[in-house]
Amino acid sequence: MSSSDPIAIFSQYIGSVALILFGTNQFIATRLPGLEFVFGPLDRIYVLHKWLGITAMVCLGLHDIIDAEINGLRGGPLSGIAEDIGEVGLYGLLILTIASVITFIPYHLWKWSHRLIGIFFILGTFHFFFIEKPFSNLEPLGLYVSSFCLLGIFSYVWLALLRPLSPRGHLYQVASIKHLTGLTEVVLHPQGQGLKHESGQFVFLSLNAAGLSEEHPFTLSAAPTQDRALRFSIKELGGYTRRLRAELKVGTSAKVLGPYGRFTFPKGADPQVWIGAGIGVTPFLAFAESLKSRESGPVKLYYCVRERGEIPYAQELEQIAKKTENLELSVINSNQGSRLTVDRIVDDLGGRLLEAHVFFCGPVEMRKSLKKELVLEGLPHGRFHFEEFQMRSGVGLNRLALWLWNRGTQEIEKRKVITASPTE
Repeated sequence: MSSSDPIAIFSQYIGSVALILFGTNQFIATRLPGLEFVFGPLDRIYVLHKWLGITAMVCLGLHDIIDAEINGLRGGPLSGIAEDIGEVGLYGLLILTIASVITFIPYHLWKWSHRLIGIFFILGTFHFFFIEKPFSNLEPLGLYVSSFCLLGIFSYVWLALLRPLSPRGHLYQVASIKHLTGLTEVVLHPQGQGLKHESGQFVFLSLNAAGLSEEHPFTLSAAPTQDRALRFSIKELGGYTRRLRAELKVGTSAKVLGPYGRFTFPKGADPQVWIGAGIGVTPFLAFAESLKSRESGPVKLYYCVRERGEIPYAQELEQIAKKTENLELSVINSNQGSRLTVDRIVDDLGGRLLEAHVFFCGPVEMRKSLKKELVLEGLPHGRFHFEEFQMRSGVGLNRLALWLWNRGTQEIEKRKVITASPTE
């Protein structure tokens, strides 16, 4: 190939883009102070993290498929080694990035494998520094890509080695545990100054108990108090939360990091609509308690559940609503034929949809449907507030696998029927 081969040069540049994206991804994974100011709330950062990784994976795939060798370029003494190391790094990054979006992989295995991405990124950086390319590392483009490579390496070293050694977070102790229907309610008391937070925010919780020390994000389900106690309402959704319910004891020490998120309602007299589906009611428990000590416009809270038995906080919310003049609670029970519709929301607002703020926490499909219909009815796009319900989300592979399984099952059943049918 000639040094002016545009296809080879494109492959070189697309590989550089992949390194820039991976370096950025390593950096935003650090959760360093100030990241939310630059990139938005942490729940959105996790979505950005996923799509940056997927885009980088596509760039790496193109770099691997398209021949990047340019004849006439002089390589250094390490160019041959860099070629081999780069291939190891490339396939390692591809495999681990694909594994990251396969959500049926158990969390602890995903978490463990995710940590290896930094190692393969370092191999990719070595490949970039010493491989034959149409620009040097000291040229503007080389310096630009190198800066992201070094940023990614620093971020990985910080995450893997330095952060575990540095004092961080707030120390707490488990003060009480309640086992409710499908939930474990945990109250922590501070062992020091404690955490200052706003209603609706979440934290990362690490418990000093076997199998429970891994950091997990949980929304705080109570408003801030003077003693800075924290309450969590944790639904059983996997192995970690089941172990927590079975093994957590009063007196266990804990570390709390945060707070994170900007899912907090605004000041002012505008009407507000809160929609909590299932465990999505958690931030609205804190919201409702906060109304006791602050002024706001009229608030309509819709608590969407499948059956009465799965609403352990209905009585608590009803008591708060009785004592709070501007809060109205409606329990939407789908098993009794009740369903929350946009028409009902619009009617309950009495013509004030344009002025309203709508807050939603619950399943993604329900959120998308309600938002689309409310915007069509006239709700300003920026007045629909939500928090990502799942920080580890896929790209539809689960649905695709289920669809393929169902199609395969249907075909097998059809063949059985045909085989069993009498011949004419």
